[in-house]
Amino acid sequence: MLLHTVNKAAEHSSALRLCLRFAETADTVLLLEDGVLAAVAGHPACESLLAARARVVALRPDLEHRGVARKLHPAIAAIDYRDFVALCCACDKVQSWV
Repeated sequence: MLLHTVNKAAEHSSALRLCLRFAETADTVLLLEDGVLAAVAGHPACESLLAARARVVALRPDLEHRGVARKLHPAIAAIDYRDFVALCCACDKVQSWV
């Protein structure tokens, strides 16, 4: 099981596209920093996230900092730092996409 982290919104980087291309069913994709913007309902990249084989989550403090926590697509879970640490410990490897 792999934890994929993406910290940039899709329109600024190909990181999210590459991540979703390689993410497997047992993996988790964590959106953080500006990457959380892709999880907003209606964002062009949100469709790709919903079609992903992997589980997709977004870091709640980053959603709140950017003022989009209430716009998070309902199919994408918001997690806190404790959950983030637990994911890092539970996964075999962490792959950061930049």
